[in-house]
Amino acid sequence: MPQMPDDPRLIFLFRHGETDWNREGRLQGHTDVPLNAVGLAQAQALACRLRSHRLEAVLSSDLSRAAATGRTVAAALGVPLYLEPLLRETRVGAAEGLLWAEAKARFGEALTRRWFTDDDAAFPGGETGGETRARGLAALRRFALAQPWRRIGVSTHGAMIRQLMKHALPPGSPPVPTGNAVLYILSYDPADDRLVPIEESQLV
Repeated sequence: MPQMPDDPRLIFLFRHGETDWNREGRLQGHTDVPLNAVGLAQAQALACRLRSHRLEAVLSSDLSRAAATGRTVAAALGVPLYLEPLLRETRVGAAEGLLWAEAKARFGEALTRRWFTDDDAAFPGGETGGETRARGLAALRRFALAQPWRRIGVSTHGAMIRQLMKHALPPGSPPVPTGNAVLYILSYDPADDRLVPIEESQLV
């Protein structure tokens, strides 16, 4: 594992808690689906997990499922919350609101598989993985350059996390798991958009 810089920005990248559409297996995209009771409990548990890491701020997608998760963490830790539309989930166009099985039947197994792995794959009327990653990196860069915080929680969505972790990991790495309330910790340098995964056990 690479050594952290002497004075890094640390990004605590986490996915929102569960929604009813998550439970049903529907593609949410930009549809503003709220957390369910399980999701609210997951957000509280995530706040407890993050308490020892001394976060200084939380940056969140403005969609309510991510914003509510970020707000729960920020409130529990007593830090400010900032909302950022660039951290929204990937737009999935004509697949929005469909069950995964319906999306596969309508658009084919090949496209739904490539949507997880390829930079140029998109559902009709939707956004590619590369486009998602570019706006996510732009959001991190803009926030890091405008704010003094060094330990930053980032509350976002499954596809965004998958794309940011793809940027951080060696080429050809498999997509990372992105279950509800998953947490990844990274060192971040806005000068060159460099993200480096950090093991939680390495942090003090």
